[in-house]
Amino acid sequence: MIGRIPETQFDLRFRVGPIPVRVHPIFWATAAFLAWDGSDPPNTFLGVLCVFLSILVHELGHATMTRKFGWPSEIVLGAFGGYATTARTTTFRNLVVLFAGPCAGFLLAGTAILCVVGFGDMPQRATQALGFLVFINVGWSLLNLVPVLPMDGGQIAREILVWVNPHKGEQRAMWFSAVVGAVTAVGGYLFGPYVGLDGTFLAIIFGLFAYQNFAGWQMRRRGGWS
Repeated sequence: MIGRIPETQFDLRFRVGPIPVRVHPIFWATAAFLAWDGSDPPNTFLGVLCVFLSILVHELGHATMTRKFGWPSEIVLGAFGGYATTARTTTFRNLVVLFAGPCAGFLLAGTAILCVVGFGDMPQRATQALGFLVFINVGWSLLNLVPVLPMDGGQIAREILVWVNPHKGEQRAMWFSAVVGAVTAVGGYLFGPYVGLDGTFLAIIFGLFAYQNFAGWQMRRRGGWS
């Protein structure tokens, strides 16, 4: 989600059908941080696998839709998530590709819920895994739709603002992202723990996004970027 992720000799590489996937080692460290349970190491391992599957499915949503429109795509997972390479085209197609990621996450969460309802009594670890998948995919998809660049919601807002005003849309998207990012950072820190989220983590991530967008907005306003 933050810039291009460099390649290393320790990257895990594989393919999902025609789509190449590369996983940077820092992804596993970030996933372990998010899923850490010092009192139950197997639970941490299970959480890491669920984070991996969830982010992969999210990016597969983007990549699959990109290929549907006739362009190649590669998935790269790193710190704070990852990205699927795509090509910019019409506003409508860009929006479809952007919405495909969160929709894939909601679909995975719905599948997990159906498994819980359909299979009833299951082993504890299976129930935990399905619960993780529901929590991660609903939470991650909703957070990803917050209109803050570079998240999907921010890119969706940018597409709309640029479509409305091609000359000022990019600058307005950065300003909007900076404001919403700052508000979300404060709100996440104060209220995140009440819904099972790490308030400090939310504050750091959205605070960083707010700063990046504010700096970008200032550069564009001063004519530092073309």
